Amino acid sequence: WPVASDPLEPLEAYEDELAALPPTLVISTTGDPATPYQSGVDVAAGLPGGVLITNEGEGHTVYGNGKRCIDDPVTAYLVDLEVPATEMRC
Repeated sequence: WPVASDPLEPLEAYEDELAALPPTLVISTTGDPATPYQSGVDVAAGLPGGVLITNEGEGHTVYGNGKRCIDDPVTAYLVDLEVPATEMRC
């Protein structure tokens, strides 16, 4: 980028607040032009109960585009709070 970065300071979270979070599903795309893949990996790793779905491909969003290995687990999460037992790669 042609400007210097100005990141926000990290928020402090208490362990009991983190433990109270519901399971969190994170989707990260390896070729996302707007959000680096590693950022999704880091978010999933930093959340208790965080589960990562890696989309191998290009583009900024993937849910709802007809890729069943993404759409099916995300819909199950949104409707029933059903989280895959392990990380997935599509």
